[in-house]
Amino acid sequence: MKNIYNILEIANTHSGSVEYIYALLREFEEFHKKDKFGIKFQPFKYNKIATKEYEWYSVYKELYINKSQWNEILEKACETKDVWIDIFDEYSVEIIKNNLNKIYGLKLQTSILDNNDVYQALKLLDISNLKLIINIAGRDKDNIDKVLEQYQQLGSKKILLEVGFQSYPTKLIDSGLSKIKYLQKKYTHPIVFADHIDGNYA
Repeated sequence: MKNIYNILEIANTHSGSVEYIYALLREFEEFHKKDKFGIKFQPFKYNKIATKEYEWYSVYKELYINKSQWNEILEKACETKDVWIDIFDEYSVEIIKNNLNKIYGLKLQTSILDNNDVYQALKLLDISNLKLIINIAGRDKDNIDKVLEQYQQLGSKKILLEVGFQSYPTKLIDSGLSKIKYLQKKYTHPIVFADHIDGNYA
């Protein structure tokens, strides 16, 4: 399994607690980048991804971590792992801008690919040393070509295409595995699979 690259997904398990993130970093520090391990964070700002009227707005606000805290978290994380950033909004791009030398790669969900504000903000950065994962779940063949043409203009080191329905738990039949053969045949980009299947599935 030496050719498997793993990304540890922190997502919002921290519930807004910076101390908990550090605890996770200590707990998993044995999983090292030299052994092909990355770690992915999701910085966002509540008022960039929702309006005050949205039912989850208060939760997003609790999950918010400020820029200086993210700077310190990423500094610590990159000591042992490749750091990946999941981009949600312009705030995510600000975090990337402030920490370019600590970041290994970026991830774009299919829902953010059409956000022109985020795209224009990314164009202002030099991401030539970063890898870029693009999730193309739910997109048809022509649209995948269009998305690739657009995001190749950012000049990233390597683009990876991600397959996987972003809902938990996802049934195996709905996971998008059937797309992998088509993507491998048409493109030279590496394929990433996002597994959201129930851990008890057999």
